[in-house]
Amino acid sequence: MIALRGLTRHFEVGDQTVRALQDVSLEIPEGEYVAIMGPSGSGKSTLLHILGCLDRPTSGEYVLDGREVGSLPEGDLAEVRSHKIGFVFQFFHLVPRLTATANVELPMLLAGLPPVERRERAAQALLAVGLSDRASHRPNQLSGGQRQRVAIARATVMRPSILLADEPTGNLDRASGFEIIELIERMNLAGLTLIVVTHDQDIGQRARRIVRLVDGRIASDVRQEGAAGRGAAPPSPA
Repeated sequence: MIALRGLTRHFEVGDQTVRALQDVSLEIPEGEYVAIMGPSGSGKSTLLHILGCLDRPTSGEYVLDGREVGSLPEGDLAEVRSHKIGFVFQFFHLVPRLTATANVELPMLLAGLPPVERRERAAQALLAVGLSDRASHRPNQLSGGQRQRVAIARATVMRPSILLADEPTGNLDRASGFEIIELIERMNLAGLTLIVVTHDQDIGQRARRIVRLVDGRIASDVRQEGAAGRGAAPPSPA
């Protein structure tokens, strides 16, 4: 369970105060599928970074699984990120000189898992995203959709309970983007909490719930009956 209570995030830029988030209160139960939407500058990415423990709120509370995490020391935050949260970004962030397997192994290497377990879990994660036959390929030998699949395998290899996706289809063609969304939706149906930041209306409409931000505040929070991507058609061309 995620609970945000009166969350704010302000930045000082020169002599100006940028109020990126203002009095955000939100609850996201385990297994939910949420799209966070809104215009550019509305606070979407700031909110996602706080949810991912990559940033801290200026004030308010962030409670994750009953524990207030917004004010934890950095070492404790790193532990939360490592074991509870997976991240998928628009630009993949793969290490160019490493194979798909080695890229997927990186979070486990940082967590100190032994080599045999790293190899086994990386193989399982690549199998889950349909890339077993590309395990030894480097990023420049993969298509954009395949690179994003490697990124998803890396994001989920530590078996997190939450997957945060920031514009996961933004650097892909429509067909590849549809495949990626279907892939992470299947993970959600298996129990993974899925939170997607997107400006794409077609992607947003697939979520069970849409939270819209405007000027750092929640403008609407709407549950969509019959969504969750089941049987939906591919997004139409832009």
